[in-house]
Amino acid sequence: MNKIRMVFSKRQWMVSILIVFIILLVFAWTKMNFAGKNRIVSKIEIDIKNPIKDFQFLNNQDISEKIQDRIGNPIGRPASEISLTQLEQLLNSIPEVSSTTVYVSFNGSLHVKIKEREAIAQMINIKGEVCYLDTSMRMIPAKKHIQAPVIIVNGNINQKIVFGKKISQKWQNKLKPILTEINKISFWKNHFEQCYVDKFGTLLLYPNVGRHSIVMNNVENVVEKLDNLRLFYEKGLKHIGWNHYRTINISYRNQIVTEPNVSYTEHN
Repeated sequence: MNKIRMVFSKRQWMVSILIVFIILLVFAWTKMNFAGKNRIVSKIEIDIKNPIKDFQFLNNQDISEKIQDRIGNPIGRPASEISLTQLEQLLNSIPEVSSTTVYVSFNGSLHVKIKEREAIAQMINIKGEVCYLDTSMRMIPAKKHIQAPVIIVNGNINQKIVFGKKISQKWQNKLKPILTEINKISFWKNHFEQCYVDKFGTLLLYPNVGRHSIVMNNVENVVEKLDNLRLFYEKGLKHIGWNHYRTINISYRNQIVTEPNVSYTEHN
């Protein structure tokens, strides 16, 4: 009986310590938060993260201008005058932005941490309008003087481009499986440079090596089809040359249909 009482008392003691710790933590956080809001903003520190190495949609000046357009210059103003929630909502409304965190530190710095969306393709519709597509198939404005290292998707694409919106379900069903898989596997990401949609809706993938195209009538079982293509490359094309075939059709399950390159065949 004494042992049981001793164990129970020990548990009570541990729970009491935990409760006190939580109360102190809440008190400290409340005090810190209150003090932070009443500090004068001394500077803006902007940190932009992008999943793509050496490529960024936005820079610090872009974000600084967005902030000043909405709330004016925050430097020299009390932090309590600035709605951090509204500021986050403003920055999250930018098509290139995936998430935002804004806070004021004890030294008066207004910290703005931004994570950009990950572009996985550049899409050009039938009108020649250009945008990037992120992992969720959301449309992002293209940069004028810099190209992201992603596959280009073009051809008979009648998708209206509206920045910040996702492409239609029809085009998501057609493009998302293949673009996601290409972006996921570094081999395919480095191998394919273009995905063309012909007038029949067939996808033609063009690699950056060889003079052939990969034909895909549908994206069902896309992982298996690309695995078969890679095996075909390793076991077949690797030994006879990248220019031997004009088309390599992987539309069918567990089957690859090829069409020889006539000029290459005659030459050899």
